[in-house]
Amino acid sequence: MNRLLSTWLIAAVTLALFIWAVSLLHWDRPSPRQRASSPEKATCPQTLATSTTINDLQTIPQDIGPFAAVFKQTMRADEQRQAARQFHQQYFTPWTTTAPLFETTTVAEGVRQLAAQTWYGENRLIVEPTRMQHLLALADLERFPSMNQLGIAIKPSFIRILPTMRPFYETPDDVPFDHLQFAEIKPNEPVRLLHATTDGAWLYIETSYANGWVDPEAIRLVDESVRNRLANAPQLVVVRDYSSIQTTQSKILPQPKIGTLYPLVKEEADHWLVDVAVVGDDQHATLATARIAKNDARRHPLPLNSENVTLIGNELLKTDYGWGELYRNRDCSATTRDFFLAFGIWLPRNSYKQITSGPFVPLAGLSTSDKELRIREQGIPFRTLLHHKGHIMLYVGLHNSKPVILHTAWGLAYRPTNCPEQKFIIGRTIVSTLEAGKELSLSKGTTLDRLDGMLLLPVPDKEHAQRNQPSAAGVK
Repeated sequence: MNRLLSTWLIAAVTLALFIWAVSLLHWDRPSPRQRASSPEKATCPQTLATSTTINDLQTIPQDIGPFAAVFKQTMRADEQRQAARQFHQQYFTPWTTTAPLFETTTVAEGVRQLAAQTWYGENRLIVEPTRMQHLLALADLERFPSMNQLGIAIKPSFIRILPTMRPFYETPDDVPFDHLQFAEIKPNEPVRLLHATTDGAWLYIETSYANGWVDPEAIRLVDESVRNRLANAPQLVVVRDYSSIQTTQSKILPQPKIGTLYPLVKEEADHWLVDVAVVGDDQHATLATARIAKNDARRHPLPLNSENVTLIGNELLKTDYGWGELYRNRDCSATTRDFFLAFGIWLPRNSYKQITSGPFVPLAGLSTSDKELRIREQGIPFRTLLHHKGHIMLYVGLHNSKPVILHTAWGLAYRPTNCPEQKFIIGRTIVSTLEAGKELSLSKGTTLDRLDGMLLLPVPDKEHAQRNQPSAAGVK
């Protein structure tokens, strides 16, 4: 009997310990009853939900073709020639000016102001002051700029606001908005080298539209003969993202995106032969002959006609959203810039600089119906930029008498009844009206509500004379 009782007691204690251990594993999880009784989780949609769609994505063709088919007003031949001259002048300014393009006196101060702010890292924790101090020491701003040399990009590379690939977010949940990410430089682009970090791991460069820190392996110094060849040869423009290109010795080169320019060497039946900047024996840039399919490149600039706006527009519709071209994707101003680049129309990089690059038509303060009327009367499809703070869009025409835009957007903030603010993620390039998502309870109103201006392109030549300002963390 005693042995039986002892066995029973041991079993009971073992079972109790097991139940207690299991309970410890689940101490931080609400019970099914608690989860069901939480009104927010039971009735509110999940933040960043993408299980539904907005009406515009179901009713507006996600195809530029129908809008291009009725595209009537193109540029006259003399307008396109003038735009091409302006483009050539702007594109090669890193090589043709004698001084830096951007206000170097304000670069250091801008970086210091950025460093004084609170930022969050990839671990969602505040960036430590010691890390910030280390970055500032690497940047060696007291000696900025320390060089003035001409170079060229030999592969795609990201331009960063500080010399690091680690992100800076405004809030712990601000992904994917890394505010150190500014732009992606394209192969063969002219650059000017202005500075280097103390360890030589980063170069500070400027292009015709952006300035910041890049991987030095992406840049090589370039001599006068190579510069003359690139500046004076007829050009091809890449019209499809991630096109295949390889040298005539079968060396595969980094895949270019829409808007990459290559000097034309020769035309073959199915391919173009082009000049591509590569690393020479002396570690400076030299030119190699490469082959790219005719389907992937065209003579630059493209005529602004129905066929070509359909080609470029539909290729851009394949693009996912990428702040500062993160992951080699695009944000709103990268999309508009690359669209017009193909047609030989130069634009600066971010939304504010683009809309202020010429005399724009003010729309702020007008009623929504008057804004639409102004766009219908004065806007020219595929030549007109529309803007509200932080966002730039391309006007492509009308759908049921409503203005329609091509744009790369992250999402729409909305607030369901009795719920906190949510985000409907778009996360790509779309065609929509200016009232996309109006069926939701939009927190900030529609794009049409916030629209403040439009700009007709190309901009008159005299308007391109404005002085560039340094890049800084902020709106694209």
